[in-house]
Amino acid sequence: MEEKNETGEPRRYTWPRIVLAGVVFWILLAVIWMSVLVHRTREQRDTMHWPIPKPAPLRMLPQTNSVSSKTNAGVERPEKPGDQRTDSAP
Repeated sequence: MEEKNETGEPRRYTWPRIVLAGVVFWILLAVIWMSVLVHRTREQRDTMHWPIPKPAPLRMLPQTNSVSSKTNAGVERPEKPGDQRTDSAP
């Protein structure tokens, strides 16, 4: 079952140690990489302050037709033949 060398001891494989070293190295790199990214993100968040929005002054708001002086509310329409008006407006 087990391979024995000339001295009678079981054979020692080196590939599990290499794989274990690679896994430990990968975890170490991942931790360092994430810590650098977290540090960079915190620096950017601390230096970038969002401005607090202020409401626009009322003068700068666009005028609607109900407020505008260019509406046709006060304009008299000429009467057409067959137009029945019930009010007695001049």
